[in-house]
Formats: sequence, structure tokens, C-alpha cells
Amino acid sequence: MPITHFSADTLRSKVNDFAKGNRYNVIIIPPTAPNLEIAVTNKLQFLCESVSLPTKSLASNAHDIYGPPREIPYRTTFTEAAMSFILDDYMDVKTYFDEWQSYIINDRTGNPRYWDNFTGTIKIHRLLNESQTVTDTAYKVELQEAYPSVVGEIALGHTGGNEILRLPVTFKYRKWITVS
Repeated sequence: MPITHFSADTLRSKVNDFAKGNRYNVIIIPPTAPNLEIAVTNKLQFLCESVSLPTKSLASNAHDIYGPPREIPYRTTFTEAAMSFILDDYMDVKTYFDEWQSYIINDRTGNPRYWDNFTGTIKIHRLLNESQTVTDTAYKVELQEAYPSVVGEIALGHTGGNEILRLPVTFKYRKWITVS
């Protein structure tokens, strides 16, 4: 069968291997807070069931002097980062993120802490397909000045059976960078 310009064989010859979405590692470096357990912090990379690489876009304004308008970019904008964590029987991950949010704004007084005191860093690594360790990364991003803005709900019910519980957590962050 002859190889055409738009065949699967041509595509395979141009690309060495395709990236797989199940090859990743997430490292969360929280602020130094009294109630955030180091043991749970170390487990988070293994319990992070899903994560998305973050979005970056350019905000722009229409510049209309003569002829068709041009959209002139003036700022980089970032969306929130959503992650899902598998929960253990003691709900350590849920307690961890609840404590982090309570550290940001005191539950009793409603007083917020200073920005630098409650933000952390999140590193997302897309691993190579043949990686044997978490250090064999193909692409790395770092979410800077991150904090959990939404600790999602966990549905409980008698009809759930033996399903493993998952916790959705949404993080806000100031910006993200590609790490070389």
C-alpha cells in the first residue's frame, strides 16, 4: 500500500511517540502553617487522581483608529487549576485542605492572613512515557503563589456502594511558569 501525504504511517514517521495523559506527578509545597501535616503533604502526589495543565491567555482591547480594529494584548491572564484527590478512610486529605483554608481566613474571627503567609507552590510534571522515576520529566510547570480556593463537596449515599471517595480541589494562583 503506498504511503500518502496524509496517512497514519506518515504521521508515525514524523512523531517519535505520543504523549500519554496518565504520566504525571504533582508536588504541592504548602505554606509553613502549624496545622498542615508534613506526612499528608508527602502523600498528596500519590493521591492526586487528576490534574490539568494550566491555561494561559492574553487579555486584549480593540484598537480602532482606521480600518478594521486590531486586538492589542495588554496582560497575561490565568485560570484556576482543578485537581481531584483520592481519599483515605481517615479523610486526611480533606482535613488537610480544610486546615489550609482555615489558616488563610481564621474560622473564629474571620480575619485573613497576609498573602505571603498562606500561599504555596504547585509543581506539575508531565513524565516521559518510558519514565521509571518521577524525575524523568518531559514538561514542567510551576503554579506560583497558589492556595486552595474551593474544597469541593463529597457525595455520600447508601447507593454508592464501595466506590472510592474523591475530593475536588480548585486552586487559585498568581501565575504559572514553564520550568526548564
